[in-house]
Amino acid sequence: MNNNKNMYQHRKVVVIGAGSVGATYCYALAQSGLADEIVLIDRNKDLEQGQVLDLVHGQPFFPSVNIRTGSTSDYVDANVVVVTAGVAQKPGETRLDLLRKNVEIIGSISEEVAASKCRGVMLMVTNPVDVLTYVALKHSGWERGRIIGSGTVLDSARFRHLLSSYCGIDVHNVHAYILGEHGDSEFAAWSMTNIAGINIDEHCQVCGKCSDWKKQRRMIEQRVRDS
Repeated sequence: MNNNKNMYQHRKVVVIGAGSVGATYCYALAQSGLADEIVLIDRNKDLEQGQVLDLVHGQPFFPSVNIRTGSTSDYVDANVVVVTAGVAQKPGETRLDLLRKNVEIIGSISEEVAASKCRGVMLMVTNPVDVLTYVALKHSGWERGRIIGSGTVLDSARFRHLLSSYCGIDVHNVHAYILGEHGDSEFAAWSMTNIAGINIDEHCQVCGKCSDWKKQRRMIEQRVRDS
């Protein structure tokens, strides 16, 4: 019982994949002060070491946090395992085209994490994230709720940014969501979209910035989907 308590007092996050997404995640996490220990793992050890060196050189500007390289042995006492490893998406390639390439990688990682007896949760970031979250669930044998996909969080942020830029409104006053799959079938929840509590369609009637709001809506939504 005491061991469980101690594990959750020490907030340890393991990030698998030292590419741009993994390194940026580590940087943001270090800045947030939400972790006591951040462990970065990548099969490319030179890249792994280089990213960690860049991060630790910035430690004077972070809240207190231990940042280091690691190995699969670090899974066992991790509170969160973040998976960013995988083959990158190429121009013209859909997220679903990545499935065949990344399913083997994610399946193997999930089995390794589960075999370590890790009692934390897994956050899936690798694309296509929704399908690979399911792959991780099946390969790990974990119960639902312990493997979470990043879903359309990034898409919703892009959506809010584009609306903010177009309407000339601070992004913090724009409330909008992209729903569905993080990919080609996602869609904007326009009925829930509002500017400081005012429905977007009502706001546009007052704003009068564009002559064809429906056309502009389609363009904004497509830009989010294609990003």
